[in-house]
Amino acid sequence: MRNYKLFALFCSSILLVLCSLQACQGNNKPKPLKYGSEQCAHCKMTITDARFGTQLQTKKGRVFNFDDVQCMIAFVKGNSVKKEEIAVYYLPDYVSHKLVPAEGAYYLKSEALKSPMRGNVAVFEKRVELDKVKAEIGGTVMTWNDLWK
Repeated sequence: MRNYKLFALFCSSILLVLCSLQACQGNNKPKPLKYGSEQCAHCKMTITDARFGTQLQTKKGRVFNFDDVQCMIAFVKGNSVKKEEIAVYYLPDYVSHKLVPAEGAYYLKSEALKSPMRGNVAVFEKRVELDKVKAEIGGTVMTWNDLWK
């Protein structure tokens, strides 16, 4: 009987630790942006354009939304949140408006895009979509790292 109680206590402890670790990891899925009513965390303008609204999430689960990728980058460069505390960056696919992780996305910079803060960068989940838009409006293909320079 004593062994059973020790085993039950041990299993309960393991379960508690696993649940705690899961809670700390957070749910790194993009949270829907409230276009037309939510403010940019950096410039405080209302986020209105689903083609350009971005989001970052910290490892602790805090969510910050922005009206343009340039606002998000300025927010991080200004040390409003430390880069090492960020779990994920999400940017909207220019075609579907679905928030996609910044890593692995494709970027097009063009004056014809006219984004809210004039960052003029569109994000594409698929390279073929970027190529179609670039053929129509021109511009420069960039990487995620290029945007931070």
